[in-house]
Amino acid sequence: MNGSDMTDNILTAWNYFHDWYLRGVSADMSARIVELTLMFDDRKTRARVLFKGVSRCLMNDFLVQNIIYNARILTDYSIDEYARALGMLENSYFGKENYNPKPIAMFTATLGAEILVEFDTFDVIPDSTAN
Repeated sequence: MNGSDMTDNILTAWNYFHDWYLRGVSADMSARIVELTLMFDDRKTRARVLFKGVSRCLMNDFLVQNIIYNARILTDYSIDEYARALGMLENSYFGKENYNPKPIAMFTATLGAEILVEFDTFDVIPDSTAN
């Protein structure tokens, strides 16, 4: 199984986070980590998405309520969607256009925040903590 298949299997297991709420985002530039804290519509099922080796991250339109429509990992560097996502990252990170290609996580929204994360690895961690 190649990396793209494994990525798709992980996202499929979580239904691509469709209708999950984005509860929080934390970023640690020196550790190169971005963590998303998510909660499903039942308000009980929770997960953390941990990106490591992060070189760039962009979030737009964060609101009091943020509902994810779809999460995808773009690994085919030749498709237009990857080029658009890369262009958005390059516009927000002036002078850093010479990165080697890396996967880009793209979270699209039904409502609120849309997120792009350029990273090396990621994991989804079920979270049993209820706040």
